[in-house]
Amino acid sequence: MFCKGEKNNINEYQLSDKINPLTIVGLILLFSVILTVGEQSQYLFSLIFVLGLLFLFSIRKAFRTICSLLIVWGLIYLLKPHLGNVLVGSIYTMLLIVLKFAPLFILGRVLSSYSSSHLIAAFRKIGIDGGIGIGITVFFRFIPEISIRMKEINNGMKIRGFKASIFKPIKTFELYFVPLMYKCIDISDTLTCSIISKGIEYDGQKTSFHEVRFTFIDIAMMIGGMILLGVSLWKIF
Repeated sequence: MFCKGEKNNINEYQLSDKINPLTIVGLILLFSVILTVGEQSQYLFSLIFVLGLLFLFSIRKAFRTICSLLIVWGLIYLLKPHLGNVLVGSIYTMLLIVLKFAPLFILGRVLSSYSSSHLIAAFRKIGIDGGIGIGITVFFRFIPEISIRMKEINNGMKIRGFKASIFKPIKTFELYFVPLMYKCIDISDTLTCSIISKGIEYDGQKTSFHEVRFTFIDIAMMIGGMILLGVSLWKIF
């Protein structure tokens, strides 16, 4: 019998097997163009699309993401009347950028839900092997790890009596950046040993537990992304 956490992991695994990670990568490329050249309507469709995708992977993550977006939108609304201040203007611009490219961040979070072996197998399927495939895989798998380390830093700051503030950006940057760098160096050593122990240096033919193939769901999502891209480009010309 499985415990509750193990059942959730199995359900996530089965869902990730139904959606090819290369589809998520393709959507990231498509939405990068859509969010750059598209109008507000295309942005809203993109945001709803990626939130629905995240909802399929994790309801909890989807609700947390929606709450975060609402907080960012609220801060933008509150800061707009005070744009005469340089600091407020900088924070306002940063929040606008975060809100503008939120669909890409959400897709990155979805891609980080896949295991490293699944991502490597997917990239190997299209001929991206070796350092490039490993680099992309490590980047997206490192996103959840950064979140965990940031929580550890927050707990350490509370114990020592330090407080982060958006009105003291330099001090806040120091409080997070220095310990995060030390933690990343420690993680890099562990990661290197893990990669070597899994036989990444082996020159022979490699196999994978994951069967990487495109399904109807992948095709439908890519068609939806291409339609959004076509509408965005059509309105420009």
